[in-house]
Amino acid sequence: MTTLLTAAVMVMIFAFSTEDAEHSDRTSGLISRSVMSIIHPEYEQLEESRQKLLYDDVQHIVRKCAHFTEYMLLGLMLRLCLESWFGRKVKKTRSLALAGFCGGTIYACTDEFHQLLIEGRSGQWSDVLVDGSGVLLGVLIAALLIMRVNRKNAESE
Repeated sequence: MTTLLTAAVMVMIFAFSTEDAEHSDRTSGLISRSVMSIIHPEYEQLEESRQKLLYDDVQHIVRKCAHFTEYMLLGLMLRLCLESWFGRKVKKTRSLALAGFCGGTIYACTDEFHQLLIEGRSGQWSDVLVDGSGVLLGVLIAALLIMRVNRKNAESE
């Protein structure tokens, strides 16, 4: 099951990266406008140049948060998947965490390269850093979950 969920997350990331710039801007724009209405209720009364500056800043943050979140989910799923496949065979689970982190970060690199091929999109090394950070947090969350489950199993035996 974890293998299918991991593949589903990878497909989701690929699908988002396949969107052209206009469609991607619309998707993140919906979220950005919602965030803007919460953090700056008088946004509509601002002059147009100030609106654009604020909107661009919020849009940038929304996009980076989306990158971080989707790759955090990937890191979590990769680590859980590796545990389901190799957890009992590997003595040092740090190697599974490292494999999950490396796998997720390599996927981030290929995703940024893929975006170079999409009209109006670009690949950014800064996004790989954001994505890799998300992968790392996801791997760490999964490691904590695995330790907790293992501890509970050991106590019940």
